[in-house]
Amino acid sequence: MKLKKKHPLRIYLGIGFLVFSVLLLAVLWFFQTVFLESFYKTVKTQQVKSCTYSLTDYAESSDFYSLITEIEEQNNMTVGVYNTDDSIFTSVYTTQTHPGFNADIAMNTVYNLYKQASEHNGEHSTITQVIHGVRSDKPLLNNYSADTEKQFASSGQAPSNTEPSLPDGEIQNHRHEPAFERETSEVLAYAKIINTSSGERMIIVESEITPVTSVVETLRIQLLIVTAVILILSVVIAIFLGKAIAKPISDTNEQAKALAEQNYDITFEGGRYREITELNATLTYAAGELKKVDSLQKELIANISHDLRTPLTMITGYSEVMRDLPGEMTPENIQIIIDEANRLNSLVTDLLDISRLQSGTADVKKAPFSLTKCIESIFSRYTKLIENDGLNIVFEHDGEVFIMGDELRMTQVLYNLINNAINYIGDDKTVIVRQTVTGDKVRVDVIDHGDGIPEEQLKYIWDRYYRVDKEHRRAVIGTGLGLSIVKNILLAHDAEFAVASTLGEGSDFYFTLPIIPTDDE
Repeated sequence: MKLKKKHPLRIYLGIGFLVFSVLLLAVLWFFQTVFLESFYKTVKTQQVKSCTYSLTDYAESSDFYSLITEIEEQNNMTVGVYNTDDSIFTSVYTTQTHPGFNADIAMNTVYNLYKQASEHNGEHSTITQVIHGVRSDKPLLNNYSADTEKQFASSGQAPSNTEPSLPDGEIQNHRHEPAFERETSEVLAYAKIINTSSGERMIIVESEITPVTSVVETLRIQLLIVTAVILILSVVIAIFLGKAIAKPISDTNEQAKALAEQNYDITFEGGRYREITELNATLTYAAGELKKVDSLQKELIANISHDLRTPLTMITGYSEVMRDLPGEMTPENIQIIIDEANRLNSLVTDLLDISRLQSGTADVKKAPFSLTKCIESIFSRYTKLIENDGLNIVFEHDGEVFIMGDELRMTQVLYNLINNAINYIGDDKTVIVRQTVTGDKVRVDVIDHGDGIPEEQLKYIWDRYYRVDKEHRRAVIGTGLGLSIVKNILLAHDAEFAVASTLGEGSDFYFTLPIIPTDDE
């Protein structure tokens, strides 16, 4: 199958890293240029408000004026404290610590803040614009002349937020003055009305807000430089990072191609990070298992070929003898041909059984039956072996047991396990079949006293045609596929099964199944 052409992993990693960098820069640009001014004013407002609350808490403390001086010096703020008991406010304290800053809080600002604070639970903040050197063309709270303040003071009324009237000629001349650039700034004022033992007081804290226009312009230039540097670094890092991540995968891929060509001796080297290391370890393990499977497959073919060739050779040989020599047409020779044909048929039948059981197409019809009687009936098949070869096949049990299963298939299991034990029987020529009931389960052991099985080979013993001795000798009974058939039938019955073996002492093949309670129990 032709695969659609794909780009290397390092390309996707590089693009992803670059996209992330661009998005990060876009967010940085957005917040630094669009929201900088609002963030700055919000922070400044909270700072001024915090200083005002601190002064409120210490209003009647002996450290009050020391705290004012500390706030002014450390935060570059202006503090004013006013007596508001009378209609004409009097200043209790005004700052004088910043000669370069407008230290006087205009009285119209004081009156206006008092009015607004009275309407807003005793506190209020405002931002006003100041044009340094000349008065602003639009009405500003802290831009009244001293004469205007005196006028408000003598009338006992708070000033309004309107520009004082001027003679017409003065207005006319003002309007025809040539325009020139004026330095402007904003002042944030926060006022809070408090009650003290000396009467009602109002604390005002002012702070000049530095114009952010020049700051934004500076940040834009800086962001341009930073953007260029980050993009260049992103490209460089993306290239090296992509290679660093993709190279171990590429190496593993190349080695996997050799594995696909049946080079099972290959070892996958550990990667630079955990996932690749684990993948390489898994592939190395898979290569070892595939090598074992390949070896078993070759051995299986050799064993089947041997066992097929033996009966075919005998059938062919005896047939030719009977054809060429008239005196050899004897019942004995015909029986040999029949026996070898039956053996050949058994081998093919066993192979078909294994294929059907593994594919799940074999019929397994479960019904209650006596496992004990099933074992006893199988023992009758070995009468001739017992008589001729002196075998000692023993059945140990303490009562009849019924189970739910396919009696024909379970007969195959028992027959194959006993055959296997006879094939590898020990010098005592004894095979023990033991039936033991424990709780609601029955365990059947088939024990021989032969040479045993090495521990490292126990996990392969259930594979079809696996032989411990690796000799292609003809089995005494069976086709050599019995244990694989046993495994698949027991799996179909959800049985627990295993083998325990000790070298020089023999093997114990056993399985466990649930029992069906009888009326006698």
